[in-house]
Amino acid sequence: MRLGARGVTRRFGALVANDSVDFSAMPGTIHAIVGGNGAGKSTLMRMLQGMDHPDAGTILIDGEAARLSGPSEAFGRGIGMVHQEFMLVPGLTLLENLVLAREPLKGGLLVDHAKALEAARALEKQAGVIVDWTMLVDETPVHVRQIVEILRLLYRGADVLILDEPTAVLAPSQIRELMVLLKRLKEEGRTILFISHKLDEVLAVSDDITVMRTGKVVGSLKAAETTKAKLAELMIGEILAETTARDSKPGAAVLSLRGVTVGDSRGQAPLRDAGFEVRKGEIVAIAGVAGNGQDELIGAVTGLRPVSAGDIALSGTAVAALSLPARRALGLAYLSPDRAAEGLCLDASIADNVVVGHHRRPGFVSGGILKLGALARHAEALLDRYSVRRGSSVLPTSSLSGGNQQRVAIARELDGDPDLLVACQPTRGVDIRGIAFIHQCLLDYRDKGGAVLLVSEELDEIITLADRIIVIFNGELRGEVRRGNSDIEQIGRMMLGEAA
Repeated sequence: MRLGARGVTRRFGALVANDSVDFSAMPGTIHAIVGGNGAGKSTLMRMLQGMDHPDAGTILIDGEAARLSGPSEAFGRGIGMVHQEFMLVPGLTLLENLVLAREPLKGGLLVDHAKALEAARALEKQAGVIVDWTMLVDETPVHVRQIVEILRLLYRGADVLILDEPTAVLAPSQIRELMVLLKRLKEEGRTILFISHKLDEVLAVSDDITVMRTGKVVGSLKAAETTKAKLAELMIGEILAETTARDSKPGAAVLSLRGVTVGDSRGQAPLRDAGFEVRKGEIVAIAGVAGNGQDELIGAVTGLRPVSAGDIALSGTAVAALSLPARRALGLAYLSPDRAAEGLCLDASIADNVVVGHHRRPGFVSGGILKLGALARHAEALLDRYSVRRGSSVLPTSSLSGGNQQRVAIARELDGDPDLLVACQPTRGVDIRGIAFIHQCLLDYRDKGGAVLLVSEELDEIITLADRIIVIFNGELRGEVRRGNSDIEQIGRMMLGEAA
């Protein structure tokens, strides 16, 4: 055993985050750890990194009990982690990031760039990749940043790599490149912990799988001896029906864009000449690798970013100069990709979050005074309808899991049947059961005549939900694919700027 746990328990007050967890990751293997929100994966990884400590049980390194004082000691024992949010420093080159804090020195004072580049080239050869080390982080494609994060760990001597959702923002061909790299590292004897909710990838790349649910290990399996359906059932405790979308019956245009361009503070145009429509009763998805203009497009549609040129209409009304509240009054709903910072006020109560923005509707106000009883009853009804698992609705929204926070946001945005829902990363940080629920909510809304503009980094999600898929690359809309003709490889090539 290279890394593992024996009987590890970790409590936070009454909450048991890890409950007598056992697992063993062997040298030269890829060991996947899967589970839904609140399964205990993050807590376990923190303890393997020395960022937290068990209340009972033991972390095992090379088969022996270990108590790590922190990430530095974990690094000293050969254990490193690539986090879902990259840790590279903007403004520095990839080479500077690779050797940061461990620079080879010349004369004891100056950084020896030649030796640094020599070390980088050696890592490239070892990993079987090619990197332009002179590129600034800010200008580097996301899949290259992912590779450099892994090479940083190798440079620091890690032979155990913990990867948290490493394929979350990659196109299909980039995912395949990463899988090739991971298998190569495995063949060199390294141990890889692969944390992911993408079960197809888990089965494709891993040797062993540990399944966690509500803090406990509920399954330890060989990847070659299990199935996606079996893993999903273990993760949620029941068989989950697969989401399927019926053909749409689109009506009149709800959202129209013509020649929309968005500039930035550097005088560049990260979104150029965008034009398309979203009609009643259809889901139109924007597919692209992160950072290719999606943020600017959504900012233009919602009013969060000014438009440099072009026209935007909502149900026939020009809105390019209107604020987000003014657009909401015209039937726009917006599901933010960042529920913690934008989509919700986590310090406010669950009930307040689910009704805010609708509290001035008829029935909730009289003579300028809010009817608190009516609002409270409406909040409870919404929370029940969207199956938000909670204690008391007066508790802060921060008390909910990420998946339940997202249900609160969706319940609020779909309340009142808006004309258009702009849904950005609607299942980010949500477990497999929550994903299925959210997908069904979007399809039900569409089937009632709602229009959805979907932006997602999950290509499988786009394929499942979208009636039309518009691909964006380098700030330009590169083409459209309709349901029934949605070949994932074709879309992946378009996402990388290649011909369809």
